[in-house]
Amino acid sequence: MGKKGKRRSARSFPKGRQPSDADLDVISTLIGDVPKGRDLVIEHLHTIHDHFGHITHGHISALANLLGLAQIDVYETASFYAHFHITEDTLETSSPAVRICNGPACRMAGAAQLLRTTDHAHAAPCQGACDRAPSAMVGKNRISPATIDSLASTTVTPLPPISEINTTPTPNIAQELKTAGLRGMGGAGFPVAKKWAFLKDAPHPRVLVVNADEGEPGTFKDRFLLENEPTKVLRGMVIAAQALSVGDVFIYLRDEYPHIHDSLREALNSVSIDGIKIHLRRGAGAYVCGEETALLNSLEGKRGQPRNRPPYPAQAGYKGRPTVTHNVETLYWIADIAERGGATYAAQRRPRFYSVSGRVQNPGVYLAPATTTVHQLIEMAGGMTNGHTFRAFLPGGASGGLFPARFGDKSMDFGVFEELGGFVGSGALMIFSDHDNLWDVVQNLMQFFADESCGKCTPCRVGTEKMLALISNPDENFEIIKVLAQTMREASICGLGQAAPNPVMSLLTHFEEDEI
Repeated sequence: MGKKGKRRSARSFPKGRQPSDADLDVISTLIGDVPKGRDLVIEHLHTIHDHFGHITHGHISALANLLGLAQIDVYETASFYAHFHITEDTLETSSPAVRICNGPACRMAGAAQLLRTTDHAHAAPCQGACDRAPSAMVGKNRISPATIDSLASTTVTPLPPISEINTTPTPNIAQELKTAGLRGMGGAGFPVAKKWAFLKDAPHPRVLVVNADEGEPGTFKDRFLLENEPTKVLRGMVIAAQALSVGDVFIYLRDEYPHIHDSLREALNSVSIDGIKIHLRRGAGAYVCGEETALLNSLEGKRGQPRNRPPYPAQAGYKGRPTVTHNVETLYWIADIAERGGATYAAQRRPRFYSVSGRVQNPGVYLAPATTTVHQLIEMAGGMTNGHTFRAFLPGGASGGLFPARFGDKSMDFGVFEELGGFVGSGALMIFSDHDNLWDVVQNLMQFFADESCGKCTPCRVGTEKMLALISNPDENFEIIKVLAQTMREASICGLGQAAPNPVMSLLTHFEEDEI
């Protein structure tokens, strides 16, 4: 039997579309000699897409054949993620489109005008660059508005070399985290020590997942930390992995951060930890993968849809193994607490990094205590943009709700905005002024949720679309909006559908007529 015959023998007489010899040859060359199985499907799809600028049906057929999978398994994964462009087989190469961020911060910086005037451009969700708005990307290259007409890519400054990571175990770290009162910085704010306790009697092998796929509009602090403090983040990862006795660590990195991917890949090649294997994986453009069970499905090569719970990830996570997920900033503070102690962290009023964007002089990431107020963060960012008056803000990105300026004396701490129907989440503070139409802001956020809904549960899938239609006439539809919001919060499977009504309800609840 010839070479091609051997390759096909992985699946005798497969059903459906047959891969061509040409597709089998090119995909086999691209992905190399890899083990069969589904968990690396997304990585292989990235490899194909990076090479061609698209993925054809023939590529999908060939990849499925080489991995011993049904074609529908590969297709359903490829078609779920926004960054995989599936085309007909006749297209040999593809010029990448211009993806212009249509998030609130970029819209304030002129993204709508760029979308109207740029050829081959389409709107994209927040790209984690609100401090550099407006953000646009061509393929994997971030481009500047000044060169967008010529599609010239900006020079990506490589990250500083990551120094040797300390892999010495840290004793008593669990107790120090409890003393510190450290909470997860990815959005939910769950106490870290309590999360670790769930694994106390869990069987082996165990898994640690690093969620570096920050997708909440207005959030870019994880990018900042991986650019500026990568050694400390990785040190926190090692400390957590050792303390939890995990066998595998998965770093799930946002696809919009290719420079960080290259830096991490190089750094991890030189890291050796006895008994622990580290895997670097890329997201592919799905906000819902910020939810930990959706992220786990994505790591397994599936559609990033949340799972019903129980069982919880600490019981059965990645491939059924006990799993703990930590956000990038959480790992930074684990390393910091290991160095300076939990009491020091607590005495400094539980500091954290805030992403501040919108109508401020100096958008960026600011380190401040959890008790810092909105007004104080605005001042840290240089105050309001000249000629603008503070009008409203999102304390926790799109999900955290929209609040009037008169709440600016509230602290950006866990539990404060929950009392008002919102939350601080990942600390993404976005500022709006008297130049902004708040109903346009809310409509933009609801469109984002409708686009990003994974479609698994009806309350979110249908609810986001219905909410988007109802807010076209909020006064007349006020009562049904309230009923729909309550239904979405109570019946949606995950936080996306549960939080999606927050911008609408907070605007209707907390704003006086003269504040809108």
